[in-house]
Amino acid sequence: MSISRRRFLLSTAGAAAGAIIPSFYFRALEYFEQFGEPLLVAPGDVTEDLCVMDFNGYPELCLGDPFAEPPEMTYREYFTRYQPEGLLNFGEEWNLEPAELDTLIDYDYVLDRWAMRDGPSAQAYHLLRGLDLGPALRGPDAVGGLDFREESNMTGIWRVVSPHDEVSLSLLQQRLTDLGTGIRVVTGFSV
Repeated sequence: MSISRRRFLLSTAGAAAGAIIPSFYFRALEYFEQFGEPLLVAPGDVTEDLCVMDFNGYPELCLGDPFAEPPEMTYREYFTRYQPEGLLNFGEEWNLEPAELDTLIDYDYVLDRWAMRDGPSAQAYHLLRGLDLGPALRGPDAVGGLDFREESNMTGIWRVVSPHDEVSLSLLQQRLTDLGTGIRVVTGFSV
């Protein structure tokens, strides 16, 4: 498993400098203490939802439908999307005839690649890693944060973004709004 962390930076210079204003941070803390949930002020023009999926006490961020499943695809579609070299050697490595390229590939092959690249968790991972959410730093001005991980088990590998806590979700929503992304953080999903 590989892991990287991003923290939110408090600064009186404001959100334009890639930071969270301390007054919002303290407001988010107070809100959590009073209501037991993150302070999520949605942007005025919502374009996408970033869902917080609770996997038995382990929250993960998912872009779009957190219950989405990989689509059915043929070998040809799979090779084109995830493994272009497979089209060159489908006979040798996959033991396929040309006519079989348009038959459905087994779900398990699709699941692994989809979970790394196109699944809701992977989409959140790629989107958030590419945004200026805050520096990877430690110190007195770093608060909350997100963990970016590549995880695996006996059956597969996938990418995940996890918030440190509920206040981190508040800070994330504020930063997404400051960046003008139109993304709304939504809680309440669980398996």
